[in-house]
Amino acid sequence: MRATLLRTTKHASKYGKAFHYAFFKGEDGKSYRSCLYEDCGNFKRNGWDNLIDKQGVMLDGLRLIGKDIIDADSVPKIVEVA
Repeated sequence: MRATLLRTTKHASKYGKAFHYAFFKGEDGKSYRSCLYEDCGNFKRNGWDNLIDKQGVMLDGLRLIGKDIIDADSVPKIVEVA
């Protein structure tokens, strides 16, 4: 699945470090979101740490785990920058 990363917001986590809400707009025009924890291995391993605070980046390789939730275990690849 492809989607554009619109924005991220950082929040304190009660489990350590911080987490980020990421908001996306899919190619289908629908809104999607994800929750990314800095303490989880997938944050660095899958490259999410390099995408935080980058707006307008089109990503591919995203998987859905709900009707509007992008799996944080997805491995995003930058397709184009707006």
